[in-house]
Amino acid sequence: MKPIFYILSRGLPVFILISTLFLRCESYQEPDIQLGKSPDFPTLSVVQLKTDSNRVVVSEKSDLVFDRLWSAVGASPDKTKKGLDTFYFPKAGRYNILWSGSFKGGSGTGQQSISVVIPKDAVTPCTGLATLIAGGCDPTSRKCWTFSKKAGAVAVGPTPGSAEWYTSPLNGLQNEQYDDNFCFAWAENKFIYENNGLTVDPWNGYKPVPFSLPGKPQWQLIPIGPAGVPRIELPEGAFMGVWDASNVYDIVRLTEKEMIVRTPFLKGGGWFELYFEAR
Repeated sequence: MKPIFYILSRGLPVFILISTLFLRCESYQEPDIQLGKSPDFPTLSVVQLKTDSNRVVVSEKSDLVFDRLWSAVGASPDKTKKGLDTFYFPKAGRYNILWSGSFKGGSGTGQQSISVVIPKDAVTPCTGLATLIAGGCDPTSRKCWTFSKKAGAVAVGPTPGSAEWYTSPLNGLQNEQYDDNFCFAWAENKFIYENNGLTVDPWNGYKPVPFSLPGKPQWQLIPIGPAGVPRIELPEGAFMGVWDASNVYDIVRLTEKEMIVRTPFLKGGGWFELYFEAR
């Protein structure tokens, strides 16, 4: 007969193994994490003006939102971070206005899209600005603008109005730029680009190349744009002055004989200031 201590010692590893198996099979649960209460969604309002169906007033009512962004492709401005603002839609169509917001206290974010229908294209009212741009408000009114030959006809910089990257000298542009005419007709808001067949190509070493604007572009005048000054808007693909400029032009100075505008780069960060004279 084997000693009792020998039997116990032989059985000890089995006991330890069984105990270990039982320990490993015990269930495990993460402690509960108390989440904050979901915030109430803000009250959003999108209202078309009865006096001007091309203008849509957007507003948000909430004490819980610390940051928001309204965006509307095809509108001017196309983005705003204000709790109350107005979008201007120059063209008829259906548009989506998107609200995105972040709530206080780290309680999350939210989004909502609201659809609006603009029933008709905007009509530029006959104002003093419009008559300065187009030469009048009768069906035959038309006015053309061309680059000034003075120094500073083209200024380039990182911010609106800056010229630290480039300023054109006196008579410093190419002949193919000085013979370009950018014309505004009152009838049907037509925008006509007369370039005598050649346009300076900024993506091809600033060489003159054959070019013509497609379609029948129209211009729109926005009395007060995002920069707080009047804005000229052209359709995408159209431009005034330089090919690599955007299609929106904030008016800095406008008289019967002079027009100075600022426009962002078509691509990348930077701004042009362009100086034109009436033809």
